[in-house]
Amino acid sequence: MALVLFAFAIRLLITEAGKITREEFVGGITSIEPAYLLIAAFLIALNYGLLTCYDLLALRYVCRVLPLRRVVLVAFLGYSLGNNLGTLIAAAPIRYRFYHRWGLTHTQIVALMSVLALTFWSGVCVLGGVALTLAPIELPAKYALPFGTRTLGIILLSVTCFYGLVCLFWHKPWPIGKLHLRPPSVGLASVQASVAAVDLLISATALYLVMPGNADVPFPMVLAAYLVAIVVSLISQVPGGLGVLELILWTLLKDTVGQPVLASVLIFRILYYILPLFVGMIVLVAHEIYSGAVEAQTDARIEKNRPSEPLRPENPDPPFIDAS
Repeated sequence: MALVLFAFAIRLLITEAGKITREEFVGGITSIEPAYLLIAAFLIALNYGLLTCYDLLALRYVCRVLPLRRVVLVAFLGYSLGNNLGTLIAAAPIRYRFYHRWGLTHTQIVALMSVLALTFWSGVCVLGGVALTLAPIELPAKYALPFGTRTLGIILLSVTCFYGLVCLFWHKPWPIGKLHLRPPSVGLASVQASVAAVDLLISATALYLVMPGNADVPFPMVLAAYLVAIVVSLISQVPGGLGVLELILWTLLKDTVGQPVLASVLIFRILYYILPLFVGMIVLVAHEIYSGAVEAQTDARIEKNRPSEPLRPENPDPPFIDAS
């Protein structure tokens, strides 16, 4: 299904991109202020640092404490590679490999990754609900919902309130296969929603900053389009939302921003996805080489300090037996 959606999105994107002239595309890139581009890159770097809080909150849920440098490492690798290659291909295996090596059980790792997903979706509901309720947007006519976007915002806020009530009053574990997961505490759930909302807000701001300089687009429109694109990309399971993210942002913003919005979306793809992917691959390879060297030195040191056993002759003389 992911391959089918990917092929469908790429085909539509190529068809729509054919309507853009070369002058419009180049103009969309050159019209972005260099200062805004640098600020967007800084915000994205800040955003990847904030993503460490996802893992810190999940570790708190499973009652495990790890050194901060380890959490930063696995969080950056999990998101820089997982955002591009997908959760099942990269993010989940990376977290399983590192956290299992550092002493977490299989059950704890599954619970940790469940809390990561719950943190993200709570942020989507909070931020999307507040944004659409306070500043509803007009969708293109062909994509209009049977109800207004303000109603959608109220629905998202209702889901958030329901989640808060569950965390407040429900303390029994939910059996999910062999897992028994309890809802997090109200305090932890509040921090979850806040961290995820700030994370999404920062990345949407970076997208807004790389919009064409001559475009007059309201920030709530960019925020709503970004939230929709991220959610659909995750549901589609296309690695990195490649093609899907661009198609949705293009569809929702081209009537307001104009045709050059495709250039802005591609710049955002490079800043938020491609560059962190390259850095993450370099960090992963360097860490594996360093870990292998440390393990080899440790094994050599243990072998060197191991006490040597006295040599025994191959054919020892039989013991003397006194016949008397």
